[in-house]
Amino acid sequence: MSFSRFEKIEPERRRRVLHAAAQEFASEGFDRASLGRIAGGAGVSKPALYYYFEDKADLFVTVVREAWERLMPAGRISMESLDARSFWPTLERLRDDNLAQCREEPWLVAVGKLAYHPPREAAAAGAVAELFEGARSFVRELLRRGQEVGAVRRDLPEELLIDMLTAADAAADHWIVDHWDELGPEESERIARVIFDAIRSLLSPPLPAGGRS
Repeated sequence: MSFSRFEKIEPERRRRVLHAAAQEFASEGFDRASLGRIAGGAGVSKPALYYYFEDKADLFVTVVREAWERLMPAGRISMESLDARSFWPTLERLRDDNLAQCREEPWLVAVGKLAYHPPREAAAAGAVAELFEGARSFVRELLRRGQEVGAVRRDLPEELLIDMLTAADAAADHWIVDHWDELGPEESERIARVIFDAIRSLLSPPLPAGGRS
């Protein structure tokens, strides 16, 4: 974990460090990433990085966790407030917010690449795996709430539903971050909308026999 002093630096300096580190890790990979280049890109000295972080793995973990906290729905949704009418629209708004954040702060997209191409270094890889496991726990809670309010189907085992959602979401996110530079704003929004509609159709309760969509 980063030293607490990193949390206390001025926001712009903090943003520069996170941005420079994300871009370096994404373009060079963990093993080839240079703390010197990260320091230069952030406009700080290399000793300053060691003042903020224990080592390169600590910096990597900090960058990934920071982006994860910004983009994950956990902490941004009140489960109690979700009902049959608001469940899917709320998730759709979060999707739109995440797209907007990624356009405003491209380093978040770079971190997405890191999450789906984690390094072999034990501490860094372990931190990424821990984040994905935490996301799975959130998905379980979200799907249970969706079932309670009638927005999510009940005719399949819970673990299968979780696997379906996490696999579809991960595949979509993985593809989008790997092709982000090729997609303009309109195309990225179109693809994200189609993916969201497909996932919603996959998880929504089946229509009664003879029902219409």
